[in-house]
Order: sequence, then C-alpha cells, then structure tokens
Amino acid sequence: MHDPQRPPEPQRGSAPAEKGQGEESQEQLRAIAREVDRITKMVERMNLGDYVGLLQRPGRLLWLNFLSGMARGLGTILGATVLVSLIVAVAQRIIASHLPGVGNFFAEFLELLRQQGKDH
Repeated sequence: MHDPQRPPEPQRGSAPAEKGQGEESQEQLRAIAREVDRITKMVERMNLGDYVGLLQRPGRLLWLNFLSGMARGLGTILGATVLVSLIVAVAQRIIASHLPGVGNFFAEFLELLRQQGKDH
C-alpha cells in the first residue's frame, strides 16, 4: 500500500525521464512565477485597487467626474480667451505697422470680431 506522505518510488528504467520532467516542470513553475510577478507589477502601476474601490462608491465617482468636467470646461474657456486675446494683440500690431494689404485684411478681421461681439 502507498503511504500518502511518502513520495512514490521511481520505476526501474524511468529515472532519467522523470528527472528531465522534474526539471521541465520546475522551469514551467519559474516561468509562471515570473509571469505572475509581471502581472502583479502591472496591476500595481494601474492602481487597480483604487479604481475598484472607486467603482464600489458610485456617488464619489459621480462627484469626481463632475469636478473633472468643471475643470476641463474652465480650462477650455480660459485657454480660448488667452488664444483669442493673443490673436487680437498680434493683429493690432500688424495693423499699427501699416503693412500694405495685410494691415487692411486684419483691420477688417478685427471689425468683424467687434460686430460679432455686439450682435451677441
């Protein structure tokens, strides 16, 4: 009868084959361990635990999305304001330099902007 705490004895003539299989299975276990370590590091970098915690609290998720939307909207408005201001400032300098043709184009452009501003 076989004792459960005692490993089975190798059969005759099969020892080299089992030894090769043992080394192969050890290498497979090491490869699996390396892959598990790689996946663990990837999950840690993704902060997956924080994300799952956030999904478990939908109210907090909605609040954070609302705040991020407000920040994006404010950033868009401020960025557009700065960009249009820069364009207008450059156009005014070009007009003030009295460049032929170009100055008239920018003068008409600024006049269109002023009219659009008055209409709305």
